Amino acid sequence: MKTEKKSKKKEEEKSQEKAEEIKDQQKQKIVKKIQLTPQEAYKFFQDEQHKLEHLNNDLTKVEQAIFETDKTIFALKELKDSKGKEVFINFGNGIFAKAKIEDTKNFCVNTGTKAMIFRTTEKIISNLEKRKTSAIDSAKKLHQLQTQTQQNLNQLYKYLTQLQQKSQAKQDNL
Repeated sequence: MKTEKKSKKKEEEKSQEKAEEIKDQQKQKIVKKIQLTPQEAYKFFQDEQHKLEHLNNDLTKVEQAIFETDKTIFALKELKDSKGKEVFINFGNGIFAKAKIEDTKNFCVNTGTKAMIFRTTEKIISNLEKRKTSAIDSAKKLHQLQTQTQQNLNQLYKYLTQLQQKSQAKQDNL
């Protein structure tokens, strides 16, 4: 009975060793497939850095759009109870006009084709909420791409460091 247990243990150990050996071989095959020359690795590293910069810029723009959309939604909700109140309208460059709010239920919306249409406050807020949701989804995707790109950069940095160390070791041996 003890010999059976020992033989089973040995078989399990052998199968585990074999499995680990197969995994190592597969890893080596994968590594060999993606071996880059130092020049290719450096170029890829630079490309990934540029990609990360663009992703950061895009994410900043999307986050700014979300912020602006939130501000607009807040302002529209605040204006609902502002009929008859006097407000200052900002024309830019520090120029304001005094105006009285007459209609808080309808607003003029620029369609982007030099045309304006009237929409209800509720419809505008609904459209802005949809736009905000879409922007949040875009931000999530950009965050994922940022993470993946950063991981690529870390791997490339590690690879380039190893190449540099090998090169330095060769020079030291000369």
